[in-house]
Amino acid sequence: MGRPKRKAPGGQDGAAPPAGTAKRARTEELTGVRFKAQLRDPQGAGPALEAFVSAAKKLPREDVYDVVEGYIKISVECAEIFQLLSGEKRPESEMLLIFQVFEAILLRTASDLSHFHVVGTNIVKKLMNNHMKLICESLYASGYRMARACLNLMAAMVTQGPEAARDVCSHFDLNKKTLYTLVTKRDSKGVHDIRLAYIQFALSFLIAGDDSTVAQVLELKEFIPCIFSSGLKEDRISTINILLSTLKTKVVHNKNITKTQKVRFFTGQVLNHIASLYSWKGIVDVSLENVETSAEDAGKTMVRELVHNFLMDLCCSLKHGINFYDASLGTFGRGGNLTLLHFLLGLKTAADDELVAELVVNILKVCPDLLNKYFKEVTFSFLPRVQSTWSSNIKLLNKIYAAQPDISRAFQTREFIPLPRLLAMVMVTTVPLVCNKIMFTQALNLDSKSVKHTALSLISVILERALKTIDYCLNTGAWQESGVYTAAMMEDFVRLFREALSKILPDLNAIVWVWQSLRKQETEQDDEKAKKRGNKTPATCVAPQSDDAETILLKAALLQVICLYQKVVPHVVMQYNFDFSKLLKGIISEEGLREEVPVTLQHLVLKVALALPASKFLWLKAQEGPDAEIIGGKRSVFYLLMKMFVTSSHSHLKSSTKLLIVKILRDTGVFEHTWQELELWLEHLDDTEQENKEAVIQFLERVLLTLVANPYSYTDKASDFVQEASALQASMTRQDADDVSIPISHIDDVLDMVDVLVEGSEGLDEEVGFLLNEDMIVLTFPFSAVVPAALEARNKLLLGTESEAGESIVAYLTGVLTDLLHTQRDPLALCLLLQSYDKLEPPLPPCCRQLSRFNRYYSLWIPEPAREALALQTSGSPAPPDPPGSSFSALLQMAYTGQGQGQGQGPGTFPLLDEGVQGRLRAALLHLPTHRALRSARHLLLYLKSTVENFGQLGRRTGPPLLQFLLDLLRHLVLHCQQLDAQNQQKRQAAQAESDLFLDVESMASLELADDKTLEEVLVAILKHPTLEGWYLALEQQALPPHTLSPVLVKLLAAHLSAGVLPLLVASAPVLQSLGQLGLLARYSEAITQSVLKELRKRRACAATLMPKALPQLEALRGLHPYMEGSQLREVTLALLSLPEAHLVAQRSTESRQKERHLNALGETLVQLLTSRPQEQLQSGELLRASEYVRGLGALLPALAVDELDAVLLQALQREPALAPAVGVALLDYCLARQTPVALGTAALLLQHSRPHLLRFERWCRRASLGLCLQEALDDFLPVVRVYLQCRTREHFTRPAAVSSAVIPVLRKALWRPLQTGLLSADGPLESGLHQEILAQLVPFARAKDLRVLMDRLPRLLQTPGSHKSWVVADSVLAVLEGSAEELRAWKKTLLEACVQWLIASFSSGQQDDGTQDREKQMLLRLNELLNSLNEVDPGDWQKFVKTGLKFRYQDHAFLKALCAAVQLLYVPESAARSQLTQLSVVHAMLTQHSLFLPTLLTAGEEEPPGSPVREALVDLMSVAVRLCPSVCESSHFAVLLGAYGASLSVLDQKILLLLRAYEQNSHSLVNFRLLTWGPAAVEHQKTCQSLGKSLWKQPSVGDILRLLDPDRMMKTVLHFPQNRRLLPPEDTQEPIFKDRSTMDLSDLYDPCFLLHLFSELTRPEFVVDCRKFVDSNALGLTVTALSSYDPLMRAAAYSVLAAYYSQLEGARFREQPQVLYLLDVVRNGIRTKNMRLTFTLTLFIAKAALQILKPEEHMYLKVNKFLLSHEYLNMNKVPGFYQFFYSSDFETSQTAPEASSYGLLAVFSW
Repeated sequence: MGRPKRKAPGGQDGAAPPAGTAKRARTEELTGVRFKAQLRDPQGAGPALEAFVSAAKKLPREDVYDVVEGYIKISVECAEIFQLLSGEKRPESEMLLIFQVFEAILLRTASDLSHFHVVGTNIVKKLMNNHMKLICESLYASGYRMARACLNLMAAMVTQGPEAARDVCSHFDLNKKTLYTLVTKRDSKGVHDIRLAYIQFALSFLIAGDDSTVAQVLELKEFIPCIFSSGLKEDRISTINILLSTLKTKVVHNKNITKTQKVRFFTGQVLNHIASLYSWKGIVDVSLENVETSAEDAGKTMVRELVHNFLMDLCCSLKHGINFYDASLGTFGRGGNLTLLHFLLGLKTAADDELVAELVVNILKVCPDLLNKYFKEVTFSFLPRVQSTWSSNIKLLNKIYAAQPDISRAFQTREFIPLPRLLAMVMVTTVPLVCNKIMFTQALNLDSKSVKHTALSLISVILERALKTIDYCLNTGAWQESGVYTAAMMEDFVRLFREALSKILPDLNAIVWVWQSLRKQETEQDDEKAKKRGNKTPATCVAPQSDDAETILLKAALLQVICLYQKVVPHVVMQYNFDFSKLLKGIISEEGLREEVPVTLQHLVLKVALALPASKFLWLKAQEGPDAEIIGGKRSVFYLLMKMFVTSSHSHLKSSTKLLIVKILRDTGVFEHTWQELELWLEHLDDTEQENKEAVIQFLERVLLTLVANPYSYTDKASDFVQEASALQASMTRQDADDVSIPISHIDDVLDMVDVLVEGSEGLDEEVGFLLNEDMIVLTFPFSAVVPAALEARNKLLLGTESEAGESIVAYLTGVLTDLLHTQRDPLALCLLLQSYDKLEPPLPPCCRQLSRFNRYYSLWIPEPAREALALQTSGSPAPPDPPGSSFSALLQMAYTGQGQGQGQGPGTFPLLDEGVQGRLRAALLHLPTHRALRSARHLLLYLKSTVENFGQLGRRTGPPLLQFLLDLLRHLVLHCQQLDAQNQQKRQAAQAESDLFLDVESMASLELADDKTLEEVLVAILKHPTLEGWYLALEQQALPPHTLSPVLVKLLAAHLSAGVLPLLVASAPVLQSLGQLGLLARYSEAITQSVLKELRKRRACAATLMPKALPQLEALRGLHPYMEGSQLREVTLALLSLPEAHLVAQRSTESRQKERHLNALGETLVQLLTSRPQEQLQSGELLRASEYVRGLGALLPALAVDELDAVLLQALQREPALAPAVGVALLDYCLARQTPVALGTAALLLQHSRPHLLRFERWCRRASLGLCLQEALDDFLPVVRVYLQCRTREHFTRPAAVSSAVIPVLRKALWRPLQTGLLSADGPLESGLHQEILAQLVPFARAKDLRVLMDRLPRLLQTPGSHKSWVVADSVLAVLEGSAEELRAWKKTLLEACVQWLIASFSSGQQDDGTQDREKQMLLRLNELLNSLNEVDPGDWQKFVKTGLKFRYQDHAFLKALCAAVQLLYVPESAARSQLTQLSVVHAMLTQHSLFLPTLLTAGEEEPPGSPVREALVDLMSVAVRLCPSVCESSHFAVLLGAYGASLSVLDQKILLLLRAYEQNSHSLVNFRLLTWGPAAVEHQKTCQSLGKSLWKQPSVGDILRLLDPDRMMKTVLHFPQNRRLLPPEDTQEPIFKDRSTMDLSDLYDPCFLLHLFSELTRPEFVVDCRKFVDSNALGLTVTALSSYDPLMRAAAYSVLAAYYSQLEGARFREQPQVLYLLDVVRNGIRTKNMRLTFTLTLFIAKAALQILKPEEHMYLKVNKFLLSHEYLNMNKVPGFYQFFYSSDFETSQTAPEASSYGLLAVFSW
């Protein structure tokens, strides 16, 4: 056909059209009516369709008419459009428009026009049934636009819902290869093409389909995978985003898609196609905000992140991904996770791409079983080579193993694994498979520093991981509670582990060779440079060159590896014969540390030396061989270490070097017990002047080498002088040797064993015969053998040719020996040794003045008979004293030396007593460093001991102040150490924060400084000193140490020493408590306890006398009792309580005795002890001591009258009420007279738990002044009176009856009127309720007149909500009226009226807190009791109660429950009051038409507050109303009840089911609700029915009903089927609610009564059942399991459902239909009798077999099918396939039979 020529806009003459025509053209818009009319016009269909499509593309919009909605409203069937398809063949362009119109309508009905969902469903069905052939022909036509339109239309059809998706999937062939070719047709310009339409069509099944449809689509081999294999990385970003996001949400995160199905879909090939998006090259079609780079780079980054997140979810999650966890870590050789393995092998860019590497690392982290397989098959080369590729591969290797857990997961299993297999599992995550000895050796032999460093770093990583495993295995605490492995087993495992590692790691020879080769290269370079420079300038010295960064890192890694070797594989180190001191080459020279060597290397070298055994170093002899000059000539390594120590500028390096030197010397065996002295020698070496250090180092090296080479002569000398000192001390004293602190015989024995100590002291304790404790070591080994060796070397030096260097050596030795002298507990042996070596013969050296001065100082500790005249003292004039030093020790020594020289002079000549000197000492103490604190403490203790020993010479005026000052300095020293420790802790926290970011040497030093034990060591040295321990409170204990003082001086010494030690103890106690070292105070606490007890025994034996102002033991007790043991405090407390009261009260003059008495020191001490820690005074199991404690305290209270002691007694009785009878009865009079709250509380406790006190109170009540006493303090006495009234009837036979009966009238007379007045007054009684409770207890004894007055006025009070506590009085009156029936009934009516009024008032108040709810609950219970008794109520009150309650307490469970009980009682047919009350139908209407009825009843179970079964109470109330008044039933209630029903076995759902049955029994049928929906689905269905007309809504389909069933919950119901549940409720008096005795929560199970009725309707012949869904939802399994029910009706219903389902199954068409049908045939053939009951085990097997048929990927699929095919019928007397499955070699299969049997046994036991 030719087209007419286009006319000009203006017509023939170019004139414009009329204005009216243009206006009409603009105003005419397309409406639904116009569109429908145009479609009927054959000529106007095309333009109408085009206009409709263009208008639909702009919708939905608020300002535009919705033509789609307008059309489908007037044409629900869309008949006009279908008419166009049904007619003659249309042109392609018109067919394209028709498809687009359908697409537009379907897209809208699937989204915002979902209420027209029925329209879309009808369109889909008509297209599928009538026009599918046309759509397929158009799809495969050559037209580009037509194919795209067909795909878009089918995608829109699928979006209509699961049913539509299922229909399209079944009617359209998705396996057609021609279909897959469409996905390759893309548009190069990036517009909407066929490929995109295909992707949308494929994804629509995943979006709209249900789980079965999704699973079915995933089973198609090429339908979706062809998208990935056809150039995915060239797609647009939006396409990739929708593809990956849909797969993630609908497949990966879909819990109903099994892991096996995911593995089948995401094959290795598909995963590699997805991973190709890491190198995406597509088009950017999305807006990128805040992008700094180009759009192309930003798009690549976005796509890479999208694919990375998707693959991380898919491949790295045991929950959602395709990962299977292998507990054997791949050591069993199973083929698990093969898909992931193939995927990993396909990731070729893992070593170069960070995101791909992260993906590989995380996959192997989740699946460690793939580690060995991956490295065995991966194409990456790990053969060492000098290439960046190898470094990248090793970097990837490090990342993979860094992500693995530090401790292998093999240790987490609860099953025992043999050690060889356990070792193989641990090695999987410890050592990479590609790492072996050959690889490491080859890497270390390559001439490349980077390769060597990489190899050493890898070795370090492996060793660090292994070290963590070893530490974990050797942690005995982790295996003590483990029932799998023992500590011994783990030790064996560690041995095997170390052996396995040693076979993989390179030899130490290869590692050390790297160091030597580096040193050789450096030496050659230095020689070449020296030669070159020597030719030019021979006089110049060549400075050593520092290493480059690469070399430094290589050396650091090498040293780190050697350290780890010692920790992980120490046997390898021990077997390697190498002198590791050669590692010091290049680090240390004779000048000390080389400045060009980095601090890190120095630290690591020291770390290696400290870690390795000392036997691996040649420390103490010169190096031999050709390298001797390199390391320092003939100097020993030990010399170099000392040089390193003095030249190091870093505190941490210096401390590490000192530790190394001490370790070397200690390992020689010479310094076994005196190694701490070595730190003193090194410290003075470091403090020596710089110009003298070299001479001192050489001297010290010579001394130590000589000593180590021949130690015996010097140790013998030391022991000789110790023995000489002990003999001298023995001869100087008149006491026997047995009284000496250490017997001389023992000292001799020990000294004879010195030779043994040199070699080792392991057997010393056994050979000598006593324990060599710390004190014994201090006295036996006061100094080391280095002292005589040094003195001998000094003398040789002074007398030899090198005497010019003697002055510096003498100065060094003098400083060392002076400090060593100050650290001695008994300096006599050292002083005698020094005196013997100072016997120098003339001519004397120039430094004799220093020796002379030092000789005079140490001679102060040598007794006069033992002093010898030395040539030093007679030669020349005495040396002038050194200028006073600024240090604390120097000042103290100068002051004490002045004292020593001024003995016998006036007190003004003693510098230590001078205030200026004391001030300077205190100031110097504040600047004392931490490392000198312990030495200063021992220095002070030495002077203190000397002062005590010389106290007789000092006299009364000098000795006491000197003692006080020295003890005060010790106290200040402790406080200063405490401050230093606090500062160190702060430094440690700061250093810890810094070290988390960057660990340097200084921060490590700060960390170590905070870990020192200086404070603890100072306290131990002070508090364990014999002088302090022996003399403290010695006079009070009458246990004085040995002395030669007169009695007067002894008392003076003991008193001042004890007084000075107490502040020291008080200052130390808190520190000791924080350190957990209170045991250091044990001797002092014991001294305090014994001295106090001795003093108390002495005072108890004599009459009370005037107390001294201060007893030292009492002051000590009051100061230290918080830190003493509880047993000591209890002993002292009981002794104090046993004293007569006169000893505790201060003595007053005669005139003031009548006034208030005061406590003396003993009384105040007692109060302090009792009030400080009262909870420790009574211990469980010590009732005897506790009774003495309470008895004594009770006896003293009346005399002392202290408020604090009253509280102590009350707390004691509250903890142990059984002790009340131990208290004297006189205490009750004291408590009643004192009238304080604490005293009266004690009285109440005594009355409650003691009969004698009860009798005492009764006698007290008979006093004439009782009434006046009670009136004055009524509120205070009420608790006591209440307790008495409660306890008066208990064990009344133990008290005279006359006394007990006479008390009540007295109390009634004194209390009735004030209590009644307070109760009925306007203000009301107290809130405590005591008035009401006591008045109620007095009501039985009230006079008739008083009772009548109370009964007349009480009801008005009871009606107010605030009077709830007054009801106890009403109950008491009720009990009194039990004898009179008329009065009792009248009183109950009065109470009923008051109760109803109270509830109405409380409901109306609006308060609903916890207290109000509890009170209302109690009152509602009272209402039910009164109604049960009276069976009537006032109609007006009842109406108000119901209306008010429903208005304000509709959701209150207690109210609804009470209302239900009241309705059952009042509305029974035989009730006379029923006609006068509000009609029950009105009550029911008020209940169901309430605004809260639907929100309350339709609340989901999880939304209901716990412990508030409001819905259950509401259903109970409705059930009662239906039973008593059937006319209230209406069919409209069904929808609400079904919406509230959950189909479970919960009590609520059972009651709703009974209520539905009650409706049916009252002629209201559920025929209209035949296909029952329940829960939220029923509510939504009812909403749809109300919003749409009957032409638009339809009944739910069978598939919709089956989709409401939760398969997991159905399976749980099958496993725990309620076999005793009855199909119909019992007609007898049995409880209709089913209850199970098992622990299973019934709310988690479906109710088979409901489901069987439902299934019987679903399987009716007129319905089409999705038979596969019936099996998949476990509906068939539940029906079969119902055959095991004990109820015949239940089994009959199940048989009926199975018969109907069998008929449906025969006509069904799905893949597994023959197998399910055969299963039912096998079951049917085995049933021999009518309505036969099957065993639960058998039905469970059938249910699981039916479900297994649908899962061919499961391991039991083949087993079950083979079993079924081998049987024509099931033997109902056996467990099917028990032996076949039980003895299967497959572990998972063998678990099936026992599992089924266990559930069967469980069912039997629960029955």
